[in-house]
Amino acid sequence: MPPVILEARDVIGGGRYLQEVRVSSFSPSRELPEGIRYSLCLVDLESGGVVLLYDIHRGKSHHRHLRGKETRYKFVNEDALLDDFLRDVDLILEGKL
Repeated sequence: MPPVILEARDVIGGGRYLQEVRVSSFSPSRELPEGIRYSLCLVDLESGGVVLLYDIHRGKSHHRHLRGKETRYKFVNEDALLDDFLRDVDLILEGKL
């Protein structure tokens, strides 16, 4: 199992959302040249639906899901990934995204 760089799970937004973050590192491969796997997720606890998800997995490059719509994500590094995710979470909590 790849070493975990960051793992957190918190209920936020007045108890409405579950925020889960998991970032792992491993030896780079052709499919995953950065040597990183991640899943950063925001779940609406009222509906049970995934509101926001940044992830990468075999067979698919870096991407983001926002309210069911998937778009490519330009991965720079782990810090920028976390910053981008948390910025989107803040915009969702403010009702701007």
